[in-house]
Amino acid sequence: MEIAGKTLRRRIVTAVVVFVALVAYDYATGSAVSWAINAIVPVLFFAVSIATDAALQRWLDGGE
Repeated sequence: MEIAGKTLRRRIVTAVVVFVALVAYDYATGSAVSWAINAIVPVLFFAVSIATDAALQRWLDGGE
């Protein structure tokens, strides 16, 4: 299943990588960020990446 030119699996893996990076940063800095932020940011990253890829694809296709 593709969403705006990329597979769903690739998008989910990217969001998980963002989550792991945030948790690693949080661990390294001694819990500087709350767990709610660590959970919300990957979801927002997932949504924004879909929106930007869809907008870019639409723009490259001629703005249909």
